Amino acid sequence: MPLSKRRRTGLLIFIILIIGFAFYLNYKNFHVKFYNKTGEDIDSLVIAGTLIGHLKNGNSTEYIDFKEFAFDSGIPYEQMSGVVQNKKLYQLDWSDCGTERYTESKGSYIFDLKKEIDFKGNICLYLIEHNKTIFWEEE
Repeated sequence: MPLSKRRRTGLLIFIILIIGFAFYLNYKNFHVKFYNKTGEDIDSLVIAGTLIGHLKNGNSTEYIDFKEFAFDSGIPYEQMSGVVQNKKLYQLDWSDCGTERYTESKGSYIFDLKKEIDFKGNICLYLIEHNKTIFWEEE
C-alpha cells in the first residue's frame, strides 16, 4: 500500500529531525584524542575526572567526550594523574595566576600528553596541542 504524499512528507520531516538531533547530541560535547608522547607507558591515566586507563607510549586514545575542558591562555590545563614505572604522576602546575583560565564545552581537539620536571624535582604530566610545543620547550 503506497504512502500518501502527506505521510511521506511527515516521515521525511521526522527523519530529518532525528538526524539533526543526533548531530546536535554528538557535537555539543568536547571531544578529545590524546597521544602519549611521554616516552613511557602510562597506567591508570585519569584526565578531567575521566578514567582513560592504560596508554602505551606512542599510542593514542579514540576520541573521548567531556562535558567541559579547562584551558589557560589557550593551552589545555586540566587535572590529570597516571602511574609511570610504579610512580604516581600528577599534572604540571605551570600557571600561577589563572587570570586567563576558561573552560570549553564543545569542539574536537587532539592533544599530546608529555612529561616535565617541576621546580620541586617531581616528574609531572601536561597537555599541549598535537605536534606543537609549549613555551618552555626548546625548538
